Amino acid sequence: MYEFDYASAETEGCSSKIILDDRVFYVKLLSSPIGSAKYFSADKDGHLQKEISKSEFLLWLNILADNDSDIKEILEKIGQGKKYNSFCE
Repeated sequence: MYEFDYASAETEGCSSKIILDDRVFYVKLLSSPIGSAKYFSADKDGHLQKEISKSEFLLWLNILADNDSDIKEILEKIGQGKKYNSFCE
């Protein structure tokens, strides 16, 4: 089971807030270079804790998602979030 919250993500300066089981992650998409992103873990209350690598994010996604179709859907939904011009924005 997963949930997306784009509005809450934007208040944290990110593109997507993803809740997977009892874990919370944020993703910040960048418009340049195309396809680049930053990934963050958060506490259970949704407060950013630390930046994580894409590999770590994908590892958690594979552990927590119910099946491959959920993983594919989650990755597609991440791409629908707001794109930022820079890491500092």
